[in-house]
Amino acid sequence: MAFLVQQLCTSQDNAVLKQTAKHLGFIGANNPNVIAALIHVVRTTIDEPTRWAVIQSLSAIGTDNNDVIQILIEQLNTARIPTRRIAAQNLAKIAVGNQYAITNLINLAQITEEEHTRQYIAYSLGFIAKGNREAVNALIDLLYKSSDEYTHNLCIDAFRNLDEWNKDIIDALIHIDKTAEFYTRFKMSRMLKERGYTSYSSFSQFLEKIKEEIN
Repeated sequence: MAFLVQQLCTSQDNAVLKQTAKHLGFIGANNPNVIAALIHVVRTTIDEPTRWAVIQSLSAIGTDNNDVIQILIEQLNTARIPTRRIAAQNLAKIAVGNQYAITNLINLAQITEEEHTRQYIAYSLGFIAKGNREAVNALIDLLYKSSDEYTHNLCIDAFRNLDEWNKDIIDALIHIDKTAEFYTRFKMSRMLKERGYTSYSSFSQFLEKIKEEIN
């Protein structure tokens, strides 16, 4: 294992780096030296497929590891779009319920104005933070801040998985319903049917009814 770690730190050959990372993804679980070496490659390589392979290996050996979570969140914010997607998908696998991940994603959501970053924050929170009040508030805030339909849909997907909606969620959904495009309206209508509400002519009518009941 020490030899493989040394290869990661010294080799400039992308094929060697990818193969080495793959091997360490099978044998390096929770080994701090392995994790540190893989993180080094993520931060230094300019080859995107190499970075993807290393992220996959980090996720295989670093469930709930804060260093691994941190590097994935960094990639959500700074990497090219394909890498951000892979980082978000792997974060959703390894950080379910992890408060460190949730807190850092919420902090990033509060400061970023970059739409792709918002999208992957919404995606990740939807998987790892079900029912977490602070995460729900962050998703609500993203709905108001963003004018991007894909971001809206990712937030709606996160709300869809909640057992209950509070007044703030209802207000946010009403806000989106007033300006949403067809696909988003269709998704919200399907969400109504999934919850057993089929007698309302519009999503807004139903939401206003719920809001009255909450009040």
